[in-house]
Amino acid sequence: MKLFVTDIEKLDELQTLKGILYVLITGLMFYLIIKKRMDLYADTIDELRISITELEKTNHTLSVLESQLYDLAYYDELTGLLSRNMIARKVLEHIEHSPNDILGFVYLDIDDFKHVNELKGHDVGDQLLIQIANELKEIAGEPHIVGRLGGDEFVVILKNNLHRDLLLDMIKSHASKIHKSFILDGDEYFVSVSAGVASYPHDGKDYKTLLKCADMALSIAKQRGKNQIILYSEVFGSELQKQTDLSNLLNHSITKKELVVYYQPVYNLESNKVRSVEALIRWNHPTRGLIPPMEFIPVAERTGFIKDLTWFVLKESLSQIRAWEKEGYDMMISVNLSARVLNDASFLSKLKRVVAEDKILTHKCIFEITESSILEHIEESIITLNELRAMGFKLSLDDFGTGYSSLTYLQRLPLHVVKIDRGFTRQVKFDNDQNPLIKYTIELAHALGLKVVVEGVEEVYQLKALKSMNADFIQGYHIARPSLPDELDKTLFNKTENPS
Repeated sequence: MKLFVTDIEKLDELQTLKGILYVLITGLMFYLIIKKRMDLYADTIDELRISITELEKTNHTLSVLESQLYDLAYYDELTGLLSRNMIARKVLEHIEHSPNDILGFVYLDIDDFKHVNELKGHDVGDQLLIQIANELKEIAGEPHIVGRLGGDEFVVILKNNLHRDLLLDMIKSHASKIHKSFILDGDEYFVSVSAGVASYPHDGKDYKTLLKCADMALSIAKQRGKNQIILYSEVFGSELQKQTDLSNLLNHSITKKELVVYYQPVYNLESNKVRSVEALIRWNHPTRGLIPPMEFIPVAERTGFIKDLTWFVLKESLSQIRAWEKEGYDMMISVNLSARVLNDASFLSKLKRVVAEDKILTHKCIFEITESSILEHIEESIITLNELRAMGFKLSLDDFGTGYSSLTYLQRLPLHVVKIDRGFTRQVKFDNDQNPLIKYTIELAHALGLKVVVEGVEEVYQLKALKSMNADFIQGYHIARPSLPDELDKTLFNKTENPS
């Protein structure tokens, strides 16, 4: 600059201006840098505020979700009752806080609940579950606990510190209040429940053990005919294990050729001849000996193996009919059909195939059904029975008089024969005893064009009384016990007349 300016004063002024300019430029640069950083800082603050807001929303959402998950985990969505997890927690809390207080553990379900779902749909079934849940809550009250395990299964925890025997009495009293009719979708349904009861600490000292014991007791209640409340006993475990072992052995009984068919004659009171026999399965186990049907038939029913047993009996019976034909005997054989077989979708098609392949004379085979086997699916059962009759099979209603609505359905069923249960026969006490129930049933059956077989005849005076009441046939130990074919007294067999 000294090269261009020689004046010292001018030079000082320029130097001053230069300094001022430098300061201004430097200040401007610092300002721009600081402003940029401040803008970045402001943006960061805004972003942080947005993030905090989003985080708060997320926390709220998580809180709601956590609450919903808690409800799903510990409360039943349909009924609002405690769920399985919460029931387990409540039992644990009781054991921890009141280890010396008796706790009642009731495991119950609705008898034949599936029928409501099948007939009216699951929405109506849910309505019933809600009504039952409300009834249980009202009946139990405080401080007792009611929960739902799932399906139609409920648990009631009773905190009254009662002795086991008093506990059972109280539960039975409460259960009777549920044993009533409910209005569902405009229709009335009568509801009963079965329950198994266990108690802490007598039967178990933790939730899993109490549930297991109550479940065993519930299974026994179901096996004994439902609509019952059973208090757990240590023998149940061995009883259920025995049934499991029996089921395993039964599954091999056909292949190991341990099953045999016995035949019990049905005596014609008019001709004094045996016109038909009933086929009865027997199980001759190599180590256990002859196992009574009352032991293995219920097991077969529960496991579904009854289908295999029925086909075994049917094939053996058809073979026996041919054998007797060769000997000159014109016999009919009755075979029992259970509900599982009658309602099996493949039964009719398989039977038609067997009839066609083996050229079976269907009129020589009588299918015996019980009222309970047809009432479960009455309309479908009637269709199946009509098809069986159209194929030429005879149809007999077994144990007539033991069901609550026999007369209701008697006219609708395509029957040929009615078998009066042995319980009525025991009421006949002398030769000319005109038992009104038996006499009325015989007259009613005859009015409907049906023949009558009376079961359980063990005394000669019963035979005479039944003959005087115009019974058509009798069956029982007085005539013959169930026997193998070679052991039957064939002198009573009919050779000339076709059985009616």
